[in-house]
Amino acid sequence: MTSEFSGMTLIAGCGVSGRAAARLAACLGIPFALLDEQDNDSLRAFAASLPKQPEAVYFGFRAQDELPHFECTVLSPGFRAGNPVRAKLAEVSGRLVGELEFALGACGKPFVGITGTNGKTTTTELTAGLFRAAGVRACACGNNGYAMSDAAIDCLDGKLDLPVVEISSFQLEIMPVPHPAAAAVLNLASDHIDRHGSMEAYTAAKFKLLGDPAAVCVVNSLILDRFRPAASEQKFYSFSANLPADFTVQNGFLSFRGRSIIPIEKLGLKGIHNLENALAALALLASVQGEDAVFDPAVIGALEQFESGPHRLERFLTADGVQYINDSKATNPHAVNAALAVVGGDHNVVILLGGLDKAMDFEELAPSMKYLKHAVVFGSCGQKIAAYLEKNAIPFCMCGTFPEAVEKAAAAASSGDVVLLSPATASMDMFRDYKDRGDQFKALCRKFTDQKMIRMEQTAKPRV
Repeated sequence: MTSEFSGMTLIAGCGVSGRAAARLAACLGIPFALLDEQDNDSLRAFAASLPKQPEAVYFGFRAQDELPHFECTVLSPGFRAGNPVRAKLAEVSGRLVGELEFALGACGKPFVGITGTNGKTTTTELTAGLFRAAGVRACACGNNGYAMSDAAIDCLDGKLDLPVVEISSFQLEIMPVPHPAAAAVLNLASDHIDRHGSMEAYTAAKFKLLGDPAAVCVVNSLILDRFRPAASEQKFYSFSANLPADFTVQNGFLSFRGRSIIPIEKLGLKGIHNLENALAALALLASVQGEDAVFDPAVIGALEQFESGPHRLERFLTADGVQYINDSKATNPHAVNAALAVVGGDHNVVILLGGLDKAMDFEELAPSMKYLKHAVVFGSCGQKIAAYLEKNAIPFCMCGTFPEAVEKAAAAASSGDVVLLSPATASMDMFRDYKDRGDQFKALCRKFTDQKMIRMEQTAKPRV
């Protein structure tokens, strides 16, 4: 096994991606060390479990601690610019790379890259499913929890031919222009401005994915005017559910340049945003497998059967005529608008909003005001959201804890209403991640609706 990374390598940050990078370094047989700002039994057990032991471990590391020189440091996205530990790592490293760059340099296979503000995980999983239906050994990996380094190990072991990689702006910002076989930018909306400093810098990070002149580019028609091909002859496909595009919606069908592919009513995915996710996935398939592949009956069957995973418009409970929907993955206003366009009626949604702000523009929620009956606001940026709701005369209440917020939302809903967790923010002020937030929401909803039913039954019992 070979890799462009062969000298002493430091894996800095031992979260999901860092641990995968360590497994890959061990698989490659290169000398490596581990570093993390934490020091606990879990980290030490992980280090001991690796098939090749690290040359050194630096757990509980602080910026003032000493380090030897490393040819390369694989840097976790958690080390932001300005972090003193990151500055120290830059001093002692020949080069800083992200886990994605490290893994792509080792896997020896072509890959498909997908980025955008919303829809990345759904589109990545669907695209991988379409490739598998077309006979390609593909898998969804990257920012979705199955790290690219683990996919690279599968490539090296001969188990995988095409990684389909979900890529975040955090990963793109610290790497040179990547070299995918095909790549898509799904959409652009306000997000992670606290990290990138401006919408322009955020956009530049996203479009870096399309910078290789040899890559086939897939771009939403809505942002096509921002796209500048790396070379005049660079091939690209456009997609849109409601604008002119190569892949579009026509006469109730997903279509490619006037040729019908599948009726919308047969799709497992629902909502305009998911139509665009499906169109992008088809465009990526055409980019690599050829345009005839999108009409393959096996591909069409995969489109019919595919459903998005947990925490994405997950209808998990109906009680007393109220639908409860977990959309915890909606971590920005653009995603909330997409959710409400699918589940909302005329002022029938009780929505839970709030969490960790990313310097986003909540004015982007404007298209969704007509769906809201009541809002329950929680989390560290609650005051900012409350100010916007008050300005737009949307009834709301503020809650100090998440259980209180869920209880208030359930109490505000009547038969025919929807209780929707679609928080428009990150989760890390109160939760481990968006999955933890969604799981707690589901458990609390079931608890409160069960309690309500018990109270109703007790009230209905005749007195003796």
